Amino acid sequence: MRQLIGSVLLLAAVGLAPAELAAQRRPAARPAASRADRPSFGLQLNWSSDVDFGIGGRGVFPLESLFPKTPLDGIVSFDYFFPSVPSGVSAHYWEINGNVAYRFTVPARSSFRPYAGGGLNIAHASAGPSGGTSVSETKAGLNLLGGTTCLGGGRNSNEHQGGTERARRHHVQGEGL
Repeated sequence: MRQLIGSVLLLAAVGLAPAELAAQRRPAARPAASRADRPSFGLQLNWSSDVDFGIGGRGVFPLESLFPKTPLDGIVSFDYFFPSVPSGVSAHYWEINGNVAYRFTVPARSSFRPYAGGGLNIAHASAGPSGGTSVSETKAGLNLLGGTTCLGGGRNSNEHQGGTERARRHHVQGEGL
């Protein structure tokens, strides 16, 4: 009987020891990501002095995993505009943007989080008589942007985007999800 109890204890010790050692080697669980560390997505409204009103979507991706202790965000967006044209003419205009924004450090109690940055823009325009052959052009340009993120998660910004021939001024107002 004594041998049986000893054998059971020995088997239990050998069987449980690896699990105990593995638990000691396992790194601590990562803390939950804060809201600033998670990607966010939203819809936006656009106003432009040359192509009127537009709608679009935006994704903001924190880049701190690539650049530790540097508050950078990658921002991608797609915008479709509704240009005003004379009757009998059909026109389409859209843009794809890829930007990097630096988030300025402000006191924690502030409800505004200013940012500034720049990036690339691809713009496509097409126009022609309704039902007829249209002419189109695609150009690449540079973006210069600045604005603020409000405490509620929305983003208000003024983006200044310069294309290859002329500068356009857009007001972008969006709401993050």
